[in-house]
Amino acid sequence: MLLVEQVCAGTGGPCRYTGDDMKSAHAHLKICEADLAGLVDDLSRTIDRFPLPTRTQGKLIAIGIPMQGDIVTVE
Repeated sequence: MLLVEQVCAGTGGPCRYTGDDMKSAHAHLKICEADLAGLVDDLSRTIDRFPLPTRTQGKLIAIGIPMQGDIVTVE
């Protein structure tokens, strides 16, 4: 549910993200670059199932890019 809030807020919707900051929420998960790449791939394939313009698809993926440094904790 928090991912929905985050995407809604990130796209300028009326939602407000109420979860923890990304660093705190993900530190214990020991996420590496490959894990995050897998998530982006899954998200991309899901988005492709909907009739969204390519530009909109890119904007959805771009929401998470600034968070990468706080999510990835294992090099």
